[in-house]
Amino acid sequence: MNSFIKTYILLFGLFFMYGTNRFLSQTSKSDSIKKNTNPLPGLKLAGPGDLSPNTPLMLDPMSTPIYDEQFNLIPQADFMKVMMSNDFIPEPYIDNNKSVKAFVLRKASPEEKAMMQKMQQGGMMDMESEKSELIGTKASDFEVEDLKGKKYKLSDLIGKVVVLNFWFIECKPCVMEMPDLNELVKEFKGMEVIFLGIATNQKDQLKKFLKKTKFDYKLVANGLSISQSFGVTGFPTNLIIDQNGIIQYVSLGIGPKNKENLFNEINQLINK
Repeated sequence: MNSFIKTYILLFGLFFMYGTNRFLSQTSKSDSIKKNTNPLPGLKLAGPGDLSPNTPLMLDPMSTPIYDEQFNLIPQADFMKVMMSNDFIPEPYIDNNKSVKAFVLRKASPEEKAMMQKMQQGGMMDMESEKSELIGTKASDFEVEDLKGKKYKLSDLIGKVVVLNFWFIECKPCVMEMPDLNELVKEFKGMEVIFLGIATNQKDQLKKFLKKTKFDYKLVANGLSISQSFGVTGFPTNLIIDQNGIIQYVSLGIGPKNKENLFNEINQLINK
């Protein structure tokens, strides 16, 4: 993977890792809005409470238009250059149904600039390794059914390592990590490890997606409530539960050592 794509992933992951609530709590109404009373007809700047904590923010100029402070559409070819400057933060604009339809850039605060610079320099792994409050706690019990009709109840899986991947189809980092996750499934085949992919999408959407993209986890549809029960605020989130039902590992977003970290944690647990 070249450095251009790596940088894109790091920047893209910023808005998944810190979640919608945290993102909106840091945003303020752009000064450019004062200069144009109706810059995007039919849309408004999302404010606190407009978007749920798990609303995916898809920062992708190919699918969602992104504008500069003067509400000029940013060409796809210029998107990375603009984001690499560390000078701007995208703010979501929503329609009457509270669906995100566009982003408008605003000037980043010094703290936000420092965060993006850290990520560009490889700091995402430092953020991934920050100890989650979930680690060391008892995992909430849940019961789900995969696409093939097989049911899994966490309390019935005591004695096995359970690996959860929280994702959704439209999340590009989620899809990009799937080849690595497929390799994990292969490496631990025949061992006491259960891999569950908890998607927020509907069952029919997942089946259509799987016709073109391979994902070897046991896939569960309509998993938003499960995500919320584990306090997931960003995608993808990977979580590992040990043989006693205790959460031992949590990672947010993706990074160059994502697969290695997951492998090491699973391997350590099954070899205790």
